[in-house]
Amino acid sequence: MVFHFKHFTNLSSVGVFRCFSLLSDEDVENMGVRLMPGYKDPFHKRPMKKGEIGCFLSHYFLWDEVRSKGYELAAILEDDVRFEPFFNQKMRSLLQEVRNLSFEWDLIYLGRKKLEEKNEEAVEGTNHLVWAGYSYWTLGYLLSARGAAKLIAANPMKNLLPVDEYLPILYDKHPSDEWKSFYPRRDLVALSVEPLILYPTRYLHEEGYVSDTEDSAVVSSTPNPEL
Repeated sequence: MVFHFKHFTNLSSVGVFRCFSLLSDEDVENMGVRLMPGYKDPFHKRPMKKGEIGCFLSHYFLWDEVRSKGYELAAILEDDVRFEPFFNQKMRSLLQEVRNLSFEWDLIYLGRKKLEEKNEEAVEGTNHLVWAGYSYWTLGYLLSARGAAKLIAANPMKNLLPVDEYLPILYDKHPSDEWKSFYPRRDLVALSVEPLILYPTRYLHEEGYVSDTEDSAVVSSTPNPEL
């Protein structure tokens, strides 16, 4: 789901989170998707799953909507988020800080999984923002029109990998130099709210946990004939 903000106060729905979880290999090829050569999941050592491709495409088409319609500020939320208590008040406070920032930003995580234990630097002059380090999860984030344009301009459809990995590559906090080499321009300005205000509804191994990505099939091939 994507929302845009008018004058940082009125919240309006402008789109629906699209699901592409039932992709075939033919669908992937017909959409012009080329997977990053040699990609393997860093934990399970497997190629991408179809659900991961579908998840990326869901985000990609929303980025394109934000870019094409020139929304000053949009919130993109996946369908399995849990809102922290007093979410509305916390969001209003966050948006006030965002409005007062002295620099242009591109993306702000509202919920994520930090993958590094080291402390992240606070954004000067704010109470709720830090400079985002290497993170997973795209369950909820703010996106500017400039940020959306950068995510599209990097042409990820030609070297696709999971969206969790793509974002930190573009803000240059990813540990893999090999993967970063496919994206030489890495100037996305990424922040995170701290403490977080969105979390998953359920976690792996909890009763009722369902994952459209992990429960999907592995892609049978990783085509990239241009390389």
